Amino acid sequence: MWLNVFGSDMYYGGFRLSDFGLMLSTFSLEDEEELGMDYEVIEEFVGHNPVPMYLGSEYTNKLELTTTIIKSQCGRRNYDAMFTEHECREVLRQLTGFRGYRDVQIIAGDASMDELYHFRARTRSVSYLKYGDGVVGIILNMECDSQFAWSPEHEYKYEMKAGTVYTLINMSDDLYNYLLPTVIITTPTAINSWTFTNLTDDNWESTIKNIKANEVITMDSGRSMLTTSTPDRYMLNDFNMHFIRLVAGLNQFKTDHDCSLTFRYSLPRKVGVV
Repeated sequence: MWLNVFGSDMYYGGFRLSDFGLMLSTFSLEDEEELGMDYEVIEEFVGHNPVPMYLGSEYTNKLELTTTIIKSQCGRRNYDAMFTEHECREVLRQLTGFRGYRDVQIIAGDASMDELYHFRARTRSVSYLKYGDGVVGIILNMECDSQFAWSPEHEYKYEMKAGTVYTLINMSDDLYNYLLPTVIITTPTAINSWTFTNLTDDNWESTIKNIKANEVITMDSGRSMLTTSTPDRYMLNDFNMHFIRLVAGLNQFKTDHDCSLTFRYSLPRKVGVV
């Protein structure tokens, strides 16, 4: 169930271990660990057919991380390795003083990670590792918001010409769900009706009407939000509620007017090494 975390440093929201003279460690001798990738197949039998009909699948748990925080001076002298009561309180204040999920980054000390993973995690439980009557380690158990880690944010900008087909490769590790990017849209001239068509997604069309020249429209597909740089404009009256979405792998798309499009998104990652 728990994925052991190793690395040279860690960010937890705005809290960085090395800024407090801390580092990551582990005292676990287990070689086997869970990745939070358990999933359930959804199927049903129709009539007397002995072969079930596949209806889909879903993940059944979240990714959970565990690590042990020690002092950087550990190994010099015994009393240097011990946390004081004040130090324990300060670490717990930073790790448990916030509600909800926070951005967590693990900084690898070698080349075992091919990119910097981000986790959206919250502290689930904290315990002490003691030596004699002193605290030598703070064991942190975290629960992520999903079964995935996340890549750094990707940004791609396209200067679109009307009717020209463009390509974007979505390298998400989630092969069965749409990637929902934030898309920034600007047009050099006023447009009565603008349409983005994803040809790969069964010609899925996103249409916005009454766009002003040089208006900046931000479509946050993940949060189903549409905002504009034009004050006091109610955008949903001019939108068909088809937020731009990307399928896994190849996406080919076009627009019916010249415009500038900027895609921003983080990719779901099935973590192999942390």
